[in-house]
Amino acid sequence: MPLRPGSLLLGAAAVSALLGAAAFWDANGLRLLRKLDGDVARQQAANAALREENARLSRRVKRMSGPGESQALEKAAREQLGYVRGDEVLFKFE
Repeated sequence: MPLRPGSLLLGAAAVSALLGAAAFWDANGLRLLRKLDGDVARQQAANAALREENARLSRRVKRMSGPGESQALEKAAREQLGYVRGDEVLFKFE
């Protein structure tokens, strides 16, 4: 007895439904996909923050390498590293 096209279609639909249900309830199925989607969103947000930081640092480098660079470098060294000139005395009040 040959199989009819309708019964083949019904069998394929049933197998597809079973595979879909298995993917939904499997720990490595849709739940994992949702978790990974959340991870991707968090990583994209972190990447955006890093791109902003890179742009800020690039602007700072341009300011320090252009005209008046010695003043910008001296200011950065004084503020961040606490550098003083040889003829200066540093007083710290805490």
